[in-house]
Amino acid sequence: MIGPKFGRRSRSFSSIANTNGGCTIWQYRLLRIAAALLFLYASIAFSADYTDQRTYQFDIPKQELSQAVIKLGQTARLTIVMPSQYGNILSKQPIIGKMTVIEALNVLLINTDLGYRFLDRNTVSVSPDYPKPVLNSETDEDTGIPPYPEDINGISPIEEVIVTSQRRSENLQRIPKAISVLSSLQLERARIDDLGGLGPKVPGLTVSYFSLGQPTIHMRGIGSNDDGAALDNSVIVYLDDIFVSRISSIDVSLTDVERVEVLRGPQGTLYGRNTIGGAINVISKQPTREPEVSLAATVGNYNHAALSVAASGPIKRDTLLAKVALAGNRTDGWQKNIFLGDDQHGRENLSVRSKLSYLPNQRFSLKLGADYTWDNLNSSGRIPVAGRTPIPILDAEGKLIPIVNSAGETVKDSSGNMLLESRLPTDIFKALGGDFEHATNGLSGYTDRSIWGTTARATWENNWGEFASITGYRDSEFTWAEDSLGLPPTITNQRIGTAVDETHRQFSQEFRWTSNEDQTLRYVVGLYYLHERTERQEQFPFATGTAITIQKNKTNSYALFGQADYALTERHSITFGARYTHDEKRLNQSAENGDAPAIILENFQLTEHGSWDDFSPSLALAYQAKEDILIYGSVSRGFKSGGFQGAPGSLALAKRRIDPETAWNYEFGIKSEWLRNRLRLNLATFYTDFRDLQVVQFRTVDNFGVFETANAASATLHGAETEFVFHPMEGLEISGSYAYLRATYDSFNDTTGRDFNGNRLRQAPKHSFDMSLNYQWRIFEGHAIANLDYRYQGKSFREPDNSITVQPAFDLLDASLGYRSSSNKWEVSFWSKNLLDEEYIAHLYVLGGNDYALFGTPRTYGVTVNWRQL
Repeated sequence: MIGPKFGRRSRSFSSIANTNGGCTIWQYRLLRIAAALLFLYASIAFSADYTDQRTYQFDIPKQELSQAVIKLGQTARLTIVMPSQYGNILSKQPIIGKMTVIEALNVLLINTDLGYRFLDRNTVSVSPDYPKPVLNSETDEDTGIPPYPEDINGISPIEEVIVTSQRRSENLQRIPKAISVLSSLQLERARIDDLGGLGPKVPGLTVSYFSLGQPTIHMRGIGSNDDGAALDNSVIVYLDDIFVSRISSIDVSLTDVERVEVLRGPQGTLYGRNTIGGAINVISKQPTREPEVSLAATVGNYNHAALSVAASGPIKRDTLLAKVALAGNRTDGWQKNIFLGDDQHGRENLSVRSKLSYLPNQRFSLKLGADYTWDNLNSSGRIPVAGRTPIPILDAEGKLIPIVNSAGETVKDSSGNMLLESRLPTDIFKALGGDFEHATNGLSGYTDRSIWGTTARATWENNWGEFASITGYRDSEFTWAEDSLGLPPTITNQRIGTAVDETHRQFSQEFRWTSNEDQTLRYVVGLYYLHERTERQEQFPFATGTAITIQKNKTNSYALFGQADYALTERHSITFGARYTHDEKRLNQSAENGDAPAIILENFQLTEHGSWDDFSPSLALAYQAKEDILIYGSVSRGFKSGGFQGAPGSLALAKRRIDPETAWNYEFGIKSEWLRNRLRLNLATFYTDFRDLQVVQFRTVDNFGVFETANAASATLHGAETEFVFHPMEGLEISGSYAYLRATYDSFNDTTGRDFNGNRLRQAPKHSFDMSLNYQWRIFEGHAIANLDYRYQGKSFREPDNSITVQPAFDLLDASLGYRSSSNKWEVSFWSKNLLDEEYIAHLYVLGGNDYALFGTPRTYGVTVNWRQL
């Protein structure tokens, strides 16, 4: 008999509390590490011999400014942003020889009607609104930087966005591909610290959490819900160019991140296996050449507290740079369990990221990185929201209640089985006083997860291009348990839970050769290897017994890829590429029924092998109609590896091989800038022909069910996405996105023969919309900053059977109001998420014919203080 607690669980929240002053162990750890980082910064600041007049060896011929600023930035390790309409201007003279950054910028921009200013020590902005350089003229006495001007009419232009999603530094507006980018400032404004926060900001992207540490990510309706050890995701996360494989470790911390690049649609050429839905490229911040330290502290309702600190700078000037960043947070649960008396949806998190850059000369660099994340989350409180199938109830003594007729006789069905008193789970839940803030689950759940990884990136430049070696290792441990029914065991005998224990290890190696920028034909070629091992044990405790399934999978993947860009004319270009992939999987699995009434129907042991090959080409044509308008069309193929389903209920299901997914994507897009770069408007339309879509269902059997994964014969996706940024007046920025999506099964019959042709794909809302308003104005010699963020997500479905498990549409509003000092050293912000306190469903699933939900977080609010010292 299964009691009210799972047999194995992580440390409880109370066990890590310390009564000394009401602080917890993690707070003391954070304070100690923060003190160490501050000491490191002080050591760097007093020991480093730095100056604003360092010289660099430049070798930049006369060429288009778009390419020249990239080369200048790479040489001086600077980020240079410039409006795209000036990219085709030819520099007037080459930059050759040793000189300072200031001298190089003056040479580059002389007589171009463009000026520049430093936004900080590592970022330069180029615009016609800034002071024009004059060779040998005097500059600012203290910094060597031309004085800051006022923008024309007080309206600043939209800064150029430089991305590396195509394995080289390029202007986002010049890439013939649908890419969304969120900068560190945008992440900070929207308080995004995990993948869940990205969804509203990227058209076509939805992120849902079946458990608090295990998201299901869908892009344009394409995603994965089978979390078995031998199946993969459809949208892949890359952390500093390292493939993150498992769904249980894919939700990486966004602490100390420079930007996030989201590539929408199949990315089979450069990113390869399993990016059939898209790729999320997370780029963390690099060590700086000058000492920097930053600190952010937050307090809010539900006893929320967070602290982050980072220190960066040179250990040996210009040669050895280091960076360390740490963040920790905790929040009490916002949901009360009225049966157990616990708070639920509480969490604690600690993350650390460090980097070391060795730069012995202008041609060679070695960058090492390490990261660690620990999460401790408590129960997520499943709520019954749609009742269709009654479940038996118990009397005060815990016994089933037979139905009797007026004569006092037990009523039986036609088969002679005794009929029992039953109620819909939704009616039972309401009778107990439950609502979305008051749960009734009888089992106390948890999530305990630790993730760590290391990276090594070595690059060597010569006269023909750049060679890069990218090595990565990642390790994760994930334990999770939850009550699936959401009702106490004293009410019904239909009890079921889930407990998962998973370990994952992976190693990857990539060799990449990138040609020089200043040539008609530019190309990237490379080799890739991935080895991973996953062991996943799942337990399903019922009132009568516990079913257990164990899967141990080993994967080896090999790939050869290449992509080239060729300038047909000054305005026309063609991009073509291809990738060959070979995957091998070996799965050992076993299952025990354990007297459970469902999920695992029989005992078995099995070893399965599988291998798959794929060739994925891509082609894009681009036309630069004007300096600030790019029109493109593309066709690309995506591939997701085959495998074997998770938690198969029978030997027959375990033996069944799941075929790979493939997709052909046809896309047309326009990227444009208007009103002297005060309006940026990008549009992408697409049509995707999907074959052998891997679909997992929990097929209802009596009051429970069985997991079944099958290949849908075909599906069609088509839609349109737009993103915009607008500066209509001084200090005001309006930005947002909209996505229209029509994603349907063309031909799909499941293993029982049910016909789902024409039904909508799961987690694929027809309409989604996001808009942000950010307004800044001068006050008390500093700046006040107000921000509003509205998002809407339309109705979506969670099962191929669209008549059940329908997630309603919802909309949310976030807001903040802050003040930034005139020196830009500190900022205070008052904020609120879900300002209007909307009640909405964040995730939905079916069990025994009834729907159960995880609800989204109600209104939260707090204050954050940021401080930075350069």
